[in-house]
Amino acid sequence: MLRAVFTFKHLALFGFSTSVCLACGADSSQGPSGPPPHLTIDVRYLSTFTAQQQSVITAAVDKWTRALSKDFGSFRFDYPANACFTGEPRLNENHHNPLIFISIGEIDGPNGSLALTKLCGISGRDTLPIISYIQLDQADLASMEAQGTFRGVITHEIGHTLGFNPGSYLPRNLTGGGTADPYFSGATARAEFTKHGAWYTGATVPLESRSGIGPNDPHWRYIVFGDELMVGEIAVGTRSPLSTITLGYFKDLGYEVDFSVADSYEVVPLFGGNRVVPHVTLAHDVDTIEPPAVLIPLSSR
Repeated sequence: MLRAVFTFKHLALFGFSTSVCLACGADSSQGPSGPPPHLTIDVRYLSTFTAQQQSVITAAVDKWTRALSKDFGSFRFDYPANACFTGEPRLNENHHNPLIFISIGEIDGPNGSLALTKLCGISGRDTLPIISYIQLDQADLASMEAQGTFRGVITHEIGHTLGFNPGSYLPRNLTGGGTADPYFSGATARAEFTKHGAWYTGATVPLESRSGIGPNDPHWRYIVFGDELMVGEIAVGTRSPLSTITLGYFKDLGYEVDFSVADSYEVVPLFGGNRVVPHVTLAHDVDTIEPPAVLIPLSSR
């Protein structure tokens, strides 16, 4: 099953080892830089990825950075290695952008967890993730590429690292419903859900209810949403579209959003349209035993 596992650790974070960056932050010899004109994401590879794999990851990053804008402020990263995850490099620099480390490693063998995501550091200003780690299971990577699901998986995981997780929305009191009918109550996501899912009788946006962890499940409810990027299911033949509902969610978290980047998507009733039967699922995938480190911005404007 596909599992995006969020292990909220106190930190000590990373430097870089075998790294490749997309929109890197300031280096350690300089003071905080000014805010970027739009959201940038610094991706550093800790494993050897093929050119094709990197192109898929780059496209996923580009999708999110075109859709979202935010000035996170500048942060000082000065942490030893191996504090948030095994194999993390030493980090000693000033940084302005969300930083994501990505690696390929052994998780649980074929047809199990496709990817694991850890949130390592969040902003003390707005609880949004600043440093995260995505690990792809080496036993499933080739099949994901062959089946055409790799793009959806990596775009989904990046969505978690940008704030689609309970550590970002619970402190804002944007959820409710307990374990039986958990929901997200942000005004923008609700408005977009009403536009594209008028058949649904609920007044709020349903989070996944099958895991038994209520609002702590960081996925839209599959039985309602079907094929959407942030549901906890994926299958061969799914598009995994980034909907205006998900972008509305991020607007409710404080991002500026370009809704024109969203993919075409309508919330199709379970028995009113074609549904692809998922072959992997996310279930009980949030570990909140320890919170991530809280990082205080050096500057913001």
